[in-house]
Amino acid sequence: MTEEKELQPVDIEWEAEKICRWGAARAGVIVVAPLVGTMALMANEVYMIMRLGELRGVKLEESTVLGLLTSLGATFVGQTLVTLIPIAPIQVPVGVSVTYAVGKAANAWIKAGRPEDVAAFREVYESARK
Repeated sequence: MTEEKELQPVDIEWEAEKICRWGAARAGVIVVAPLVGTMALMANEVYMIMRLGELRGVKLEESTVLGLLTSLGATFVGQTLVTLIPIAPIQVPVGVSVTYAVGKAANAWIKAGRPEDVAAFREVYESARK
């Protein structure tokens, strides 16, 4: 009989960090794909957030995740639109930093119990993006 090791809080934070880094690394590749880059980037971010939810034992609906992304505001949308510019030296850093920041904000939001007011998580997003 095998016993499952329960993740400790530090382990959960490290696993969340790895998921954010994984999503950001994928974004660096996805963002340069002609025509599909921005849509695939959004799908990558949704998947990353759903994985962060699973890590914390929370089942998130895609509509909830899209609501979080929308509530991050114009900064997120504007930076995501920059990935439409077909110049890799611009696309890659923007795609990586935006995705990493989305992951960090989403992790903090999930950890906080998914409150409706996301203003504090915009600050997490901005800090992580820099």
